[in-house]
Amino acid sequence: MQSETSDSDRFNVAFAGSHTARSYQTLMQKILFTTLQGGTFEELIHWLPTAIAENFKLKGCQIELVDENQRTATLVGNVGTGWSIPLNHSRNLDKVWEFYKPSKLGKSLLLNTQQLGIENGATTSLPWLGCPMLHQTTLLGSVWAIRRKGETFDETEIKELQQIVDCLAIALHQTQLTQTVNIQKTEIHQLRQAKDEFLQLISHELFVPLGNIQLSTQTLERIFKDVSWRKVPQRSTVLKVLSLLSQECRRQKQFVDNLITLMFPEHQKTSEPMLMNLSDWLPSLLRTFETRLEQEELTLKTNIPAEPLLVECDITQLERTITELVTNAIKYTPPKKTIKIAVQATDKAVEIAIANTGVQIPANHQPHIFERFYRVPALDQQNYGGSGLGLALVKQLVSNLGGNIGFKSTKQKTTFTVQLPR
Repeated sequence: MQSETSDSDRFNVAFAGSHTARSYQTLMQKILFTTLQGGTFEELIHWLPTAIAENFKLKGCQIELVDENQRTATLVGNVGTGWSIPLNHSRNLDKVWEFYKPSKLGKSLLLNTQQLGIENGATTSLPWLGCPMLHQTTLLGSVWAIRRKGETFDETEIKELQQIVDCLAIALHQTQLTQTVNIQKTEIHQLRQAKDEFLQLISHELFVPLGNIQLSTQTLERIFKDVSWRKVPQRSTVLKVLSLLSQECRRQKQFVDNLITLMFPEHQKTSEPMLMNLSDWLPSLLRTFETRLEQEELTLKTNIPAEPLLVECDITQLERTITELVTNAIKYTPPKKTIKIAVQATDKAVEIAIANTGVQIPANHQPHIFERFYRVPALDQQNYGGSGLGLALVKQLVSNLGGNIGFKSTKQKTTFTVQLPR
């Protein structure tokens, strides 16, 4: 029964047969194959010094990496004669840097033991060939090949060794890139964790107190509206203050909610898409604005088809979209003016248009109104203020619904149109 032979086994067989033939190409192929298979630089240097030494009949082979400042070199792989320092230890390059300079230009170095200042007790000077590992113009390290006394390196050997080292430089750069990506992944994960913790902090430190204040205010309002409290001094003033406090609580809660939705869209409130009758749902939602419209002395006119208008969408996000647009229209419409809401349907889409009269957005502001924190203070005649997040939120919500939003502002009339797919 025949056994299957893996790609790695075939490379090992070919490599073993290349020792006597000094086939440097097979050695290069094995380096590249290991790199392509996800092997790291650290894996390569476990066996590469020995392979190079045997293939080129060397007395020793050393692999070193230089630091970013190119002041020290660290021995990361070795076999036979070499530097008089232990593996994974560093040596200072200041005294020998003049010899290293040509390697920054991609040139191989032919030196001897004495030139390199190696103190290993040897009485003879050995020839050293240094092949630089480069990434573009950055020196990453060197591979040193050491021959016996009286031997030298011919041009073919120098070229072959440099090509092997070039392949090793590719593996080193690939390993560095992988390490960088892994570090970035870790940092991204940590940032996401910090973001989630920040979101929880906001929810607890802002939502909870505001909710408690609003609940207390509403409770006091109900108490003071009771007939038994009619004789309380300045009762009407207290009720006005409580009403203002309740309104400000709602506004601050809405601001925090909008901010969280925009900054952390994955945490926004959603619901499962469901089929709804827009003709029934929209009038019901608009009735919640009756008191506010009356207080602001505004008239609301609607043009909504009486026949069923079925749309499948996320009702939570659609409700928030319409609420933001109607609130925005109320805020910027002068008293005694009109807000109009019209619905049109085609086979493929539904359009909801919300128009307010008596106000026009200046042309120089129109390109920016959907930007975060952008406001047009001149239009806020009632001095409501605001964060400038409302329309940015609406644009995001409409996008989440798979729709589009546009607007037109001319002749004292501004219309926002939401288009949703059917």
